[in-house]
Amino acid sequence: MKRYRLSYIALAAWAVISFGCTSIEDYPDGRLEFDQIFENQKLLGGYLNSCYGAIGNNMGNNYTDNTFLASASDEAHDVGDVTNGVMSQWCNGFVSAFSNPLGTPEKWDYYEPIRKCNIIIARIATANMHLEDQRESYKGEAHGLRAFYYLQMIKNYGGVPIILDDPSAEGYDFSKLRRATFSECARQIISDCRISMENKTLGWHSGSSDSYRFRWSKAMSAAIMSQAALYAASPLNNDGTLDWDEAAQITKEALDLCLANGYSLYKAVPSGGFASLAYTPYDMYFMTAADVRGVEDPETIMTGRNKLTVWEHCGLPVTEGQVRAGSCPSQELVDSYETIDGEMPILGYEDEDHLRPIINPKAVLYDENNPFANRDPRLKASIYYNGAPFQVGGDTYVWTFEGGNCALSSTNRRNTRTGYYMRKFGNPTSNRANGNNDGYFRIFRLAELYLNYAEALNEAEASDIAPDAAVDAVNAVRDRVGMPDIPYGLAKDEFRKRLRNERRVEFAFEEQRFYDVRRWKILHETDRIVTGMRVTDEGKYERFVVSRRNAYTDKFLRFPIPGEEAIRLQVHTGLNFQNPGWE
Repeated sequence: MKRYRLSYIALAAWAVISFGCTSIEDYPDGRLEFDQIFENQKLLGGYLNSCYGAIGNNMGNNYTDNTFLASASDEAHDVGDVTNGVMSQWCNGFVSAFSNPLGTPEKWDYYEPIRKCNIIIARIATANMHLEDQRESYKGEAHGLRAFYYLQMIKNYGGVPIILDDPSAEGYDFSKLRRATFSECARQIISDCRISMENKTLGWHSGSSDSYRFRWSKAMSAAIMSQAALYAASPLNNDGTLDWDEAAQITKEALDLCLANGYSLYKAVPSGGFASLAYTPYDMYFMTAADVRGVEDPETIMTGRNKLTVWEHCGLPVTEGQVRAGSCPSQELVDSYETIDGEMPILGYEDEDHLRPIINPKAVLYDENNPFANRDPRLKASIYYNGAPFQVGGDTYVWTFEGGNCALSSTNRRNTRTGYYMRKFGNPTSNRANGNNDGYFRIFRLAELYLNYAEALNEAEASDIAPDAAVDAVNAVRDRVGMPDIPYGLAKDEFRKRLRNERRVEFAFEEQRFYDVRRWKILHETDRIVTGMRVTDEGKYERFVVSRRNAYTDKFLRFPIPGEEAIRLQVHTGLNFQNPGWE
């Protein structure tokens, strides 16, 4: 909150990014009053640009160690365990209000771009603007950006103080701050999204050229609105004021608006050079970049600005220039992929160590001695396993047995800990010689809106049978990879299991699982242990424990509010803002 005390902005601290607008000049004294900025359209454009600067912080493999958040969930185990890396610290419970390994930078720092958005919203009506359309656009962008940052904050901290005023005004009274509930924050986010979507100048797709590809769009606001409503209605956050009925209405509205404005699932069949790189439209999608106006990529709503570096930091030792295996997929994740006839091969585990799987007798296509055959195509699209081709149709294979080219190791950072390597987002042509050809992290995409709606509608259903429309929404996503439809008439509880597993598979490594198990309040069930699979001397597959974890108790459902900030808030207000368990 200390950042709100500033009434001037140091230009050297402004993050100026390439969105097609000008940057701000560096004046000799390094400071400007807000009145000067809002009198100069060039400076104002640069100030708006700086509101975008924090997007993508701590997303994709932008965490310390260049790893993925998947390593802090039951999706993966990170090779940074030998160097006490950030994911290892988190999983081992080495976290406090003054030291959060996943909080570098802290998401609490989003109050800085929120502050800038507030100032634009408060002052834009009287700013010196040449075009009224531009004034309207700036306002819509600021509302959308503010919604984005608040959403990221409440996903991590729960309800936070809602500050909508212009804090540059003299006499701002911080003693009146209070911690809003999650639902109150969600309603503010949804309100900002609606203002943005009603904006007359913003489009449903970003910009008209590559330099504007990341500019705010109405679809971004729709996606934020959908996720905010879903999270507010979920067990962790539901206080009865934003229930599943309302969440179903909001998620349907967001999905329908995006569909009506040109969005659809990416279904381009790999051809040309991609025929040797991708199995399905699904993995091809994650190797590509979103294009202007969604001509080639109609699914992506919001994407990270920079290419991921899977090949280097989460890659295979057969790749020239690879330095670490990074986020190694877990056996638990592999077990979640159905067989191609739609059956779950593994129904659970007989033991706490997950070494004795409960094999589904209906999964006749599953073979313990050939466990990767006949599985959902998203498995081979997302994960390298023993015997998988390094490149589609190529003659190099991934061998994880002892002495293999990608062998298991308990100490080497270049080799897998679990028997698996991450494939999603990676391009097998990426290496030191060819450069980085990997894909981009998708912050929001249409598939999420389908599954958000399916979940909310099922939970809102008054009967014991899953609604047909919810089933249809899930099947729309499954159809892309040729998986059989989930049948109509399932019990709500059974459909909930199928839906949750669908999210796990569809969104692997996309930062959904970390938050899903928290909002469902099943963290204590999912995050106690991670296992892997080794190949024995006899050529058999054998499960083994990779790590036992300590970050599964209720206090890990939320991040701790940074200790210094919690102290300042208590000093100013007399109230305790810290999350339970982190005091």
